[in-house]
Amino acid sequence: MIKEVALADLGTMEKAIANGVNRVELNSRLDLGGLTPDDETVQAAIALAQAQQVDLVVMVRPRGGDFDYSAAEIEVMHQTLLRFKRMGVKMVTFGVVDTHKRLARDRMIKLLEAAKPMKVVYHMAFDDIAIACQAQALRWLAQYGVVRVLTHGGSLAQPIADTMAHLQETIAAAPTTLSILPGGGITFENADWVAKSLAVSEVHGSKIVPLSCD
Repeated sequence: MIKEVALADLGTMEKAIANGVNRVELNSRLDLGGLTPDDETVQAAIALAQAQQVDLVVMVRPRGGDFDYSAAEIEVMHQTLLRFKRMGVKMVTFGVVDTHKRLARDRMIKLLEAAKPMKVVYHMAFDDIAIACQAQALRWLAQYGVVRVLTHGGSLAQPIADTMAHLQETIAAAPTTLSILPGGGITFENADWVAKSLAVSEVHGSKIVPLSCD
């Protein structure tokens, strides 16, 4: 099973790798749901991931709150993607949702073009898309080369046990080229149960492996 950890500093990254994670999602400000990390941290994380032979995904999100970004914010994300690509990042995660709770296709295309040839993950912005529009969004994302969608299956206020049914529906609706990565409320204590229940081979969380003695 692939265990992906969301984290925001190199010390935690080192501990997580030592405790068995296979993939790292690097952020800043996890208290805001994860924002774009600074270049220095990204560069160091690239070196650490290469040395330890783990995959690295870097968050591209300019602010907290909703995912309906302005033209200026999209330009910031665009320039961030170009810069990360030059730095050697191989995989990034971002997502844009419009005011009607639909996938913001035009803005996504601009970012997807900037990201090439990096692999792209659509993050938990997916849970802000109206349920009636999610299956269509999955098909569109697959068509445009997105490799994975991170989703809780509903509001993060709901425990993962309460969103399992919708996660199963999402997995069933996803094209074969698009992986569904469950996350949000998944820890080292329930990861095996979630993976087995959903018949998935990868899970995501900030506590996906033990990181302290607490």
